[in-house]
Amino acid sequence: MLWLAVALTALPLEVFAARPAPFAVTEDTVLVGCDAQARAAGLAPGLSVARACALCPSLSLRARDRIAEGDLLEGLAAFAYGFSPHVALRADGVLMRFTDRASPMGDPHLVLAHVTQGLKDLGYAFEIAMAPTAAMAWLCACSAVRGIWTQQDPWRRAARSLPLTGLPLTGEVRAACRSLGLSQVGDLLDLPRAGLARRFGQGVVWLLEGLMGERPEIEDYWAPAPRFRRRLVLAHPVTTDEALMFAVARIIREWVMVLRARASRVAGFTVEMACEDRVPRIEAFTLTRPERDGQVLMRLVRERLRDFRPGSAITAVTISSPLEAHTETSLPLWRDGPWREQDFRGLLDRLQARLGHESVRALSLCPDHRPERASRETAWPPRRLQPPSGHALVDRPVWLMDPPERLNVACGVPMFHGPLHLARGPERVETGWWDGSVVRDYFVATNARHESLWVFRCARGEWFLHGYFS
Repeated sequence: MLWLAVALTALPLEVFAARPAPFAVTEDTVLVGCDAQARAAGLAPGLSVARACALCPSLSLRARDRIAEGDLLEGLAAFAYGFSPHVALRADGVLMRFTDRASPMGDPHLVLAHVTQGLKDLGYAFEIAMAPTAAMAWLCACSAVRGIWTQQDPWRRAARSLPLTGLPLTGEVRAACRSLGLSQVGDLLDLPRAGLARRFGQGVVWLLEGLMGERPEIEDYWAPAPRFRRRLVLAHPVTTDEALMFAVARIIREWVMVLRARASRVAGFTVEMACEDRVPRIEAFTLTRPERDGQVLMRLVRERLRDFRPGSAITAVTISSPLEAHTETSLPLWRDGPWREQDFRGLLDRLQARLGHESVRALSLCPDHRPERASRETAWPPRRLQPPSGHALVDRPVWLMDPPERLNVACGVPMFHGPLHLARGPERVETGWWDGSVVRDYFVATNARHESLWVFRCARGEWFLHGYFS
């Protein structure tokens, strides 16, 4: 058994986009996160806000957003789920469990390399480690001791040299360890277990036993949610689409990693913008085909939000969407019809994003025998409706007259640029008694100009032109 731990070293900072330097996050009048420039000025987590502002007058401060942190950890867990079906959440990271072969990828070093590259693409500050127990992997990650220890390695000896600062000990226990000069895990392991339990509590003994693989580790595994949701708080309210796109691009990078890890695609999503006037602005997107290409998704958002003016400064942006399973198929050898259809659907998605959801229209079939009611205009993408049984779609023209044009009759023969020759028919249409009854006999006719026409004779014997065939 192997465990891979990923600890986010700057989680309170990660949820804020476009952070102005120096920047820090506060909670209960104390700093809980600082960027590199703030640390260079002598600031550190645990420092009071008053002292921090005195040391660095140009410091930008924001209150901690635990809801956004939870959303980020959910996205990180969904990303990890693409590497292991056993994922456990921590307060500022995740654990992944693998078999002795690590994963279908085989080599643990290859697994570590793939996870590391994915986290770098997301732009996170993190520490990562792999070990035979969850406690040791997490302790190594929290102690910034990167590496891989398998069952064949002397991992128990390596665990003895790890610092106690990464263990989840109470403040009282930490103070007692410092007073006794205990600084490494091996210092605690050398103490008698009974005396250690009497002085520090049985929980410390169980923690050490789990760390060394002497006690089974029970984890509450994370279950993937059917939706993706990521909220990013802006360090300063923005009013321009350029600044907003910076935050959206970061969310989409995380979103695409989750989609790839779970072999999913997205068919629709919403972008919600929180504003200073407390009135949210929501933009809904519907795609004609499921997608997970980050460039395509970003292009759609840019088209919709180009020259966007919300009327109030935006303080946060949220993207949410259902995650739909998708089975990959083989790509065609040549760019044939399906590829051209995908290009066309992508064009429609961009037009819809740019012009609005109701601006791109389509014709949908309706279950009605009356030709003028057999289709209706709907928003794109159209609903898939089945035509009524008995419809001969090959005998339907592509252009209907609205309303039908009455024809002259000479010697009982309908006329349109000369006498009409009835090539096929009749087809009786008798329906609509509930909202406008029609009784018609339809014919496919030709005239002297070799035009193919669709005509009908009504119950009163009058003839009408209803459509042209292409």
